[in-house]
Amino acid sequence: MRPAAAGHLDLQAPRDLLYQAAKADTPSATSRPSKFGDSMTASGPTTGDRLDWLFVMPGKPGSGWILEAICREIGSRQPGSWQIVHQLKRLPPARNYFFAHYSTYEFLAQRNPHIFDSATLVWYTHPRDIRVSIDDQLAAFNRAHRVVFTCSQHERAWTRIGLKPGRSCVVLGGADPALFRAHARGTGVVGLSSAFYERKRPRALLDLVERMPHRRFVLVGRNWSAFEQFDRLLAAPNFSYVEATYDGYPAIYDRFDVFLSLSTMEGGPIPLIETMMANAVPVASRTGFATDLITHGENGFLFDIDAAPDEIAELVEQAFALEADIRPTVIDHSWDNFAAAIVRHAESFYESPDPAFR
Repeated sequence: MRPAAAGHLDLQAPRDLLYQAAKADTPSATSRPSKFGDSMTASGPTTGDRLDWLFVMPGKPGSGWILEAICREIGSRQPGSWQIVHQLKRLPPARNYFFAHYSTYEFLAQRNPHIFDSATLVWYTHPRDIRVSIDDQLAAFNRAHRVVFTCSQHERAWTRIGLKPGRSCVVLGGADPALFRAHARGTGVVGLSSAFYERKRPRALLDLVERMPHRRFVLVGRNWSAFEQFDRLLAAPNFSYVEATYDGYPAIYDRFDVFLSLSTMEGGPIPLIETMMANAVPVASRTGFATDLITHGENGFLFDIDAAPDEIAELVEQAFALEADIRPTVIDHSWDNFAAAIVRHAESFYESPDPAFR
């Protein structure tokens, strides 16, 4: 049996694994609480002195984070007033607070105790080094109404080190079923959709491209020129690299027979839902919500995060042979249903408020 890898959180030593996984994911400067100032930017309709929803973002506006897009998906799908704020030290009154990244939460909770008189939700994607100890994060999480995990794997890890029952929930990400429509497979393409990070296993991708010359690989994403062997990858005759705006993604996904996700650490990834909705067969590492969405051998295939390329290549071939209709297995994971689930968890605070929040 292969030894446990640091990125796999559903194992024996969750506290150590959370720390190791966090250290492996390099944070951006804007994710550090010490960088926060008093500036504010906001978007969304507002009325009166008290917002219905305040979405709290790290970093600067317009940074391209998917987290801001997720806040907009929630805000635009509920009837109340809402704002997205960036780098704000003192939070205005709101009925519901949604912290789009937990890196901001512990710092702001200390300075804004009034948030615990409202429904406070903390969005948790995956571990990273945020210069806050796991013990301090845990203490802060246990004051929130809900820590909203993007996958059950990370929720289990935090529960096992002391996150209190009832303080967490799992809400998988979403996609637009009207945008990502089913297509008939038969192109022979293995597709990937990801920005470049070391945790995406770029060297494993290069290995697969070179050992599978009979399969075409199409990668859509940003910043892959940062990969030190990108020129070698780009020179492969069976590999294509595409940079596109998001509105071009559906047409690109229509070329995918198989969607490949090699990452060692994820909260999602969202492209997994998008491509499955487009009827591509997923072959994905056991991280993020892959294990929540994929039943191995039925609607896709799973492999360990440190699986050897030859093992992954075999699963890719099995995926080409799979005749299952993939789209129905994820069709319920729309942004409408996602936003409705977030709103339900916020409303549960007012149905039976816990005195421990006060």
